[in-house]
Parts: sequence; structure tokens; C-alpha cells
Amino acid sequence: MAASQHKLKMQNPQDKWTLREQLCLASAVLRSGDQNWVSVSRAVKPLAEPGLQRPPDFYSQKNCASQYSTLLEQVEAPKRKRGNQGEVESHCEMIARKLTMERIEELKRLVRIDQQNYRRLKAELIKVKSGELDHQLKDMWNEIQAKKKASEEALEAQRRAQEEAEAAKAATQGPVFCIPEVTTGRY
Repeated sequence: MAASQHKLKMQNPQDKWTLREQLCLASAVLRSGDQNWVSVSRAVKPLAEPGLQRPPDFYSQKNCASQYSTLLEQVEAPKRKRGNQGEVESHCEMIARKLTMERIEELKRLVRIDQQNYRRLKAELIKVKSGELDHQLKDMWNEIQAKKKASEEALEAQRRAQEEAEAAKAATQGPVFCIPEVTTGRY
């Protein structure tokens, strides 16, 4: 099994870097170089994806280097053209350019989705204001209440599961004994 395949199998879904995080990493490497992982790690941490729960060491120097290595494996070696004396794009520049284009496409897709949601909500608002949905208000209210109740139940189940996990962990650790301090009486 190749090292990269082993690395991918070891990662949890929450450990997968988003496109935005990969682009931030590539930009930081472009600025600081691929030997200065302290600087790269410091540059990437504040740009973390909002709303994602990441472990404290997710943007560590080692993890940044590992992720960049994965990005390097995905890029093709630059090819020199015959008679071309110009500069060849570096691996880092190729990665940053590729990720930039992918991020632009991702943002365009997200904007289209938001525009569709906006148009749908605007149409619903017009229907509500005109009274077309008056006969559905009770059903809509019940649906909202059901979603709220389901959400609260899910949070409660998650809290209970966490408490049970903590209790099980505490039970496996055994009791904590305090050893009294012994003094000899000499000072």
C-alpha cells in the first residue's frame, strides 16, 4: 500500500481539509516557502474555516507539511516547451493556481445556490403577503414545531451520549487515592 493511500485511510472525514483551507495552505507556502512550516502553520491558523470543529493541533506544522505533500502528489511536473527560455511555473504556483480556480468555481456554485434560495423565499413571501398560503399556515407552524422538537431531542441525545462516555471513561480509570504527606518532624 502506498504511503499516500495509507495516509488517506488514517484520516477521519473531519480531518479532510476543505478547498478553502487547502488554498490558504498553498498561499502560505507560496509566501513562506516549503521549508518554513512554523510560519506556514501560523499563517493558516487564523484563516480556519468558520464553523468547523477542528482539533487544536489540526494546523500543526506536521499536519500542514503532510497536507502540502498530498497536494504535491496531485500536481503534474511542469513541462518545458522546446525553445521556451521563459520561466517555468513552480509546483507551488501550480498548486495555488489550480486551487484558486477550483475555489472560484466552488464560490460561483454557492452563489447560484444562494440566489435560488433567495428567489424561492421571495416567491413564498409574496404568496404569504397576498394570502395564498393562509390555508397552509397551520401545517407550516406544525412543521416548524416538529423540526424544533427533533432538533432539541437530537441535542439532548448527544448530551446524554457525551455524559455516558465521560462516565465510562471515569469508570475505567478507577478511584483516585490521595496519599497523605509524611513529615519527619525535623526542620
